[in-house]
Amino acid sequence: MNTDKNIQDKIDNFLKENRINITGGTISSEEELSEVLNNIAMSDLQKGKVDKALYFVNKAKEFNSKNYYTLFMKGLIYRYTKKYNEAIEMFKEYNTHTNDKLSYIYIGFCYAELNDGESALDYFRKCEKEFSEEEKNQYGALMSTVYECMGNIYINKENILEFYEDDKFKLSYKLAIKYFKMSLRSNKENHMLLNKLAVCYYHFEDINKALYCFEEAVKISPENAAYLEAIEEMKEIGAIPEKVEF
Repeated sequence: MNTDKNIQDKIDNFLKENRINITGGTISSEEELSEVLNNIAMSDLQKGKVDKALYFVNKAKEFNSKNYYTLFMKGLIYRYTKKYNEAIEMFKEYNTHTNDKLSYIYIGFCYAELNDGESALDYFRKCEKEFSEEEKNQYGALMSTVYECMGNIYINKENILEFYEDDKFKLSYKLAIKYFKMSLRSNKENHMLLNKLAVCYYHFEDINKALYCFEEAVKISPENAAYLEAIEEMKEIGAIPEKVEF
């Protein structure tokens, strides 16, 4: 049976072996050490030190088997290394233990990166449906990326539809417009997103709104030749910018 002294010795030895300096207090339990190792792993991942991040995540799990956030961290690590199927399994297992809906976003991203648009949309729709407004605001930047990703999936449906299926085309582009606009609400400086929205409006031959989007995009990226050329061409055929509300 481990005594408090044995546990403290184990903690101190691990910190010493791994050259981890603790400031502002001491670590007196394996649970506390596990949390610290989570933070170290995240820091290493953000620096691109994947092997170190995985090492510390595994050690965090060893020190506290109920530290389920290690599953989320491993999901992030696998996604970073493009092991998307492994990442999905980690995020799903994490959700099983915690019911943390944040995992839906990352599962959706992984499916999108696997070009499985329908599965990605299933998880993104879970975010839309199950997140409260407070949660959507809390994860504002992530939700903006979710909406942009949804728009991309809908606009890319063009590649798998026959040209005579006009109604499906219209629905996909309308949904793309909806989600690009939702993304722009918190990401108004994204000129590439404005470009995508302009393309959608151009598809509907709504060149006035397309022109407005291109003009907004060129304010952000004034040297972009493609935007400038599109603006000139639309003005030559009589387009007048019509404001689009995001």
